[in-house]
Amino acid sequence: MRQILFIPLIFLLIASPAAALTTSDCFDCHSDEDLTKTVAGTEMSLYVDENVFNQSIHGDMDCTDCHEDLMDAEDEHEESLEAVQCGNCHDDFMEAMEQGVHSPDVARVKTDLPTCASCHGKHDILPADNVRSSIYDLKVPNTCCQCHGSEDVASRHPGIEFDVCSEYEAGMHGIVLIKSGVIFSAVCNDCHGSHDILSAQDPSSRVSHNNVNNTCGTCHAGIVETYNSSIHGKLFREGTGEAPTCPSCHGNHRVDRAMDDEFLVSVTDRCSGCHPEEADTFRDTYHGQVTGMGYAQAAQCPNCHGAHDILPREDPSSKIHPANLVETCRACHPGAGTNFTMYMPHADYHDASRYPYLYYLYLAMVILLSGVFTFFGIHTLLWFLRAQKEEKSKRA
Repeated sequence: MRQILFIPLIFLLIASPAAALTTSDCFDCHSDEDLTKTVAGTEMSLYVDENVFNQSIHGDMDCTDCHEDLMDAEDEHEESLEAVQCGNCHDDFMEAMEQGVHSPDVARVKTDLPTCASCHGKHDILPADNVRSSIYDLKVPNTCCQCHGSEDVASRHPGIEFDVCSEYEAGMHGIVLIKSGVIFSAVCNDCHGSHDILSAQDPSSRVSHNNVNNTCGTCHAGIVETYNSSIHGKLFREGTGEAPTCPSCHGNHRVDRAMDDEFLVSVTDRCSGCHPEEADTFRDTYHGQVTGMGYAQAAQCPNCHGAHDILPREDPSSKIHPANLVETCRACHPGAGTNFTMYMPHADYHDASRYPYLYYLYLAMVILLSGVFTFFGIHTLLWFLRAQKEEKSKRA
């Protein structure tokens, strides 16, 4: 009877499949630092540091959880494996990526575009709040600059600007983050998003003309609120395409500190993009000429009009409203009075209809100076000819 029961048991053991690969089985080969394979003529390493993997966020998972085509493998497997599908677990993030410029479909065609592993890593993936993670705030710029700081990558993809990294590092956000190590400074994903990155020309993008103010407002809420009450904010709400947004004055990646001399002496140039006539007339004034010489303490546009709180002259709250002009001028000229405010910082001496006295005074000065130089020029010429004539007479 025992023999009869033992025979089916033997057949059952023979028919049972071998145990599936375990993570330990994988490391029997992949712990070899010399293990490589050649892909498209390029040799790539297949080495995986077991200690690093165990410390990663996926350290408690099996290799076959990601490499699903090895689920039924018993020992050795094919050299080429299917690409890991991160979206099987992270479907919400993958769905967001599919809508953006880093879409997996595009990345498969253009192999040098980023995939999940390009930003997060492969076997060394760590949580975003881990200081060693490639997507920790302090390291995000370096991660993004693998592509956006590469002239070689940019040459193959006209839409990629390779110099944005150097611009960011030179700006206020980069200085605070990189040089000071302050992690609440804005990094790439704070403005562009993490997985749902869209082109700036896309109306849904966080950095599109319609949305960029709200994006900046996540950190600079008070300033954006002030801007919304200004004439610029009003124009923006009315849908005027030329209404300035935060980057119009402060730049995109290189955001200069507003109190630095370099920024102050360039304010007129920044404002001239929308107000060319006012900028030209300002440059003719004492303030404009001194600023042009690099003297940052001279009054510029924001000193009179305000920075984010610019209002029309007719608005009682405007810094250039007649009732407020004395106080505005006294910010630099403590002894200024009502007569002092009669100064016209944007008077155009070429415009006879709006500024007749200035125009005709300018015309009179031109005639006077032209007459003086003409008269004395002729006088000097005649004197020279007479001197030559007398010199010849003496020699004779």
